Amino acid sequence: MGNVACHRHTAQLAALGYLSLHGRIRTQTKNLCSGKKQELAGVDNQLDILTSINLDDLVSAFGWQDRPLLARVLRRIFFKPAQTLASHVIEFDNAVASLGLADASRLICKRFVKDVRVFGLDLIPDSAFLALSNHPGMTDTVSLFCALNRPMLKIIALDRPFLVALPNTSRQLFYVKDDPSSRMTLVRQVSGHLRSGGAALTFPAGEIEPDPSVYSGASESLQAWTDSVGVFIRMAPETAILPVLVRGVIWKKTAHHFILWIKKTKEEREKLAAAIQLLAMILFNVKPVSVTVQIGNPIKRLETNNPKQIHEAVLAEMKRLIGNPPTGEGMSVL
Repeated sequence: MGNVACHRHTAQLAALGYLSLHGRIRTQTKNLCSGKKQELAGVDNQLDILTSINLDDLVSAFGWQDRPLLARVLRRIFFKPAQTLASHVIEFDNAVASLGLADASRLICKRFVKDVRVFGLDLIPDSAFLALSNHPGMTDTVSLFCALNRPMLKIIALDRPFLVALPNTSRQLFYVKDDPSSRMTLVRQVSGHLRSGGAALTFPAGEIEPDPSVYSGASESLQAWTDSVGVFIRMAPETAILPVLVRGVIWKKTAHHFILWIKKTKEEREKLAAAIQLLAMILFNVKPVSVTVQIGNPIKRLETNNPKQIHEAVLAEMKRLIGNPPTGEGMSVL
């Protein structure tokens, strides 16, 4: 489901953008997440917990964590939208229990996007696979759940208060924790799931990456991808590796909005753009994007289990997908 702070994934649609692999966790990240857990320990109401985290993300997007007066005003103005998003997330989590992950994801995608169109559906293996995807944020994860459409899909994710508050979604997760013994447990869990014919999804960058249809730098972001896939494949050698690319989750209108220039860095501007897009989706009920999911050629068992060669094969396929936007209509999975 990296080296990002506890609320790095600003304005992700709920559990939607928080599902990422975070193999490299900074001490700062650990402390921030621990502090949030302690802060929410006395809050029993699921809606209140999720609303609080949504507001934290919004404050972070504006960069006002250290400006308490402005943060307080922002929280007050946008409390209702944050609560509305939290309600949608709870509906999603309840639907996961009753309908399954893929169908629940279709419902929430229909609420927020025009369509999710997939290119290369026939490339998804019927047998075990480990999907590796870029992570442009927003609705990328739920779009992937729709596209991959596997009942027992598991997602490798950092243990976060937001996810803990979603009990049904949490059952689909393999949690990454910071201590070495837990990491070995994770490897055994994922490998066992794959050996039994299951499917898993991970985001090797461990942080938000540029949307290839909107921002430059998508290919360069691959340099941050971890090569940990080799660890799982050594223990489940029959597993296919499935490179997947998501594009079109970011609304160009907000990505190039004039207000973004109050921020100094590209990262800050992209973070604020995502927050503005999400607010527009909640406040005005707009569906600004059609998401595209490109399925790459599966990388089957190589002649060698050398992690470096596996990693290089994955990056080469991802670069091919980035450099070749699909033509045609693809297949709608909504």
